[in-house]
Amino acid sequence: MLIVERVAAALALFAAAHFSMGFINSSPGGSGGSLLFPFSTSSASTWVFGSLDRGVAALLIPVMIGLAGLAVLAFFLAFLATFGLWVPTDLWPRLVLIGAICSAAVLVLHPSIWIVIPLALDVVLLWVAWTEAWTPVAPA
Repeated sequence: MLIVERVAAALALFAAAHFSMGFINSSPGGSGGSLLFPFSTSSASTWVFGSLDRGVAALLIPVMIGLAGLAVLAFFLAFLATFGLWVPTDLWPRLVLIGAICSAAVLVLHPSIWIVIPLALDVVLLWVAWTEAWTPVAPA
């Protein structure tokens, strides 16, 4: 059962990293986004704030790319910690919390009709990491 739990956690982390990476490279989403790529290429018109002028976009877009990049990095490191590879397993909850919070911030600030599944995944990961409902056990 332990292997199944690790694989399920790894798949969830991989999917969460994929959704966050979609903000950095949103081109596969097309003009309206899609289920696998929730961010559309018309990013300036789909912000929670409405349309962005050049001054705000010049500041906010790099911050959002940084948040998405931090989420991808945290999810990747948590993926490695899931199997005890190069990252200590005791860092797993903190890495998942950092990744899920950054990912949720990107999803909420740049909404689309496709963010329901990635946001639900972030909420589940937040709950699992916060309550420590599951954590990887260090390999013996």
